[in-house]
Amino acid sequence: MVTLRFPKRSRVVKSLLGYLMIGLVKLLGLVPLSAAQKVGTGIGNMLWKRRTRSREVARVNLALCYPDMGEAERETFIHETLKENGKIAAELGPMWSYDPEKTYGLIRNVYGEDILDAAIADKRGLILLAPHLGNWEIINNYISKKCPITIMYRPAKSTSFNKWMVTRREHVGCKLVPTTRAGVKSLFDALNNGEMIGFLPDQEPREKSGVWAPFMGVETLTPKLPHEMLQKTGAQAIYGFAKRLPDALGFDLYFLSVDDDLYDADPRVCATSMNRGIETCIGYCREQYQWTYKRFKRRPDGENNPYKEAGVP
Repeated sequence: MVTLRFPKRSRVVKSLLGYLMIGLVKLLGLVPLSAAQKVGTGIGNMLWKRRTRSREVARVNLALCYPDMGEAERETFIHETLKENGKIAAELGPMWSYDPEKTYGLIRNVYGEDILDAAIADKRGLILLAPHLGNWEIINNYISKKCPITIMYRPAKSTSFNKWMVTRREHVGCKLVPTTRAGVKSLFDALNNGEMIGFLPDQEPREKSGVWAPFMGVETLTPKLPHEMLQKTGAQAIYGFAKRLPDALGFDLYFLSVDDDLYDADPRVCATSMNRGIETCIGYCREQYQWTYKRFKRRPDGENNPYKEAGVP
C-alpha cells in the first residue's frame, strides 16, 4: 500500500494553527490577569477530568519523585498542578500582550535581589538557571530592566507562531537564540563578553548532550551545556524563578545562590548540584512546577520508559 503525503497541506495546516494560537493568546492579552488565570484554571480542570496525556504524565512523574506520598494526596497534587500548568498557558496572553510596564507592575516582591545585583556587577558573565516553575516569562521582563540577557528557546513547530512568539518575547528587551549550533555559539559569545544568559536547566537533552545525575531521587538525563559554559568561559550562575501568588495578586521573584559543586570539573558533580538546586526551587511552590513534561523519558541502560509502561502516549 502506498502512503500518500501532503507536505504543502501540512505546512498550510501548521500555519493556520499557528495563527489560531496567536489569536487566542492576543485575546487573553485583552483581559485582566484574574480573568486569564480563571481560563487557565478551567483548562486544568478539563485536563483533570479526562484521561489526558498531561494528567497521566504528571501521575507518572509524581509517583517517581514522591514515592512515599499517599494516593489521595497525590491525586490532589495532580489536580492542583494541572490548574497551575493551565494558568501558565493562559498567562501567555498578559505576558506577551501587555505593555512591558504593566507586566512589570505584576511583580510584588523580589527575594535575593542582592544576589542578582552582585552577580551582574561581577562582569564575569552570568548564567541564570530558570527551571519551568511558576511563570518564567515574567523574569524576562524584570531582568531586561537591569541588563541585556540572551535566552535559548526551543522553536515552535508552527513557523508563523514561532516568529510571533520570538517577537513578543523580545519586545521587553531580551535576545532569543534557538537550540541550534549557532544558538549555542551565541550563548558562549555573550558569556565571554561578560553578559547574562538565561537557560532552562530541566529539559531533557539528547543522550550525547547529557549526563546522568540524580533528580528527585531518580537518575535523570541532565544537560551538560551549563557545565561546558561554566568551565570554558569562567562565568558564574544563579537560580531564578517567579512564584505565582493566589487570587491573581501577581508574582514574587526569587534569586538563589548556587553551591560550589556547580563549578566542579566533573560534569556529573555539576549536574547533580544543578538538579539539587532545581529541587530547592521547586520546594517553594511545588504545585507550580511543570510536572506535565516527560522528564524521565530516556532511561539508563536496562530501565524501561516509565511513560510507555503506564500507557501514556
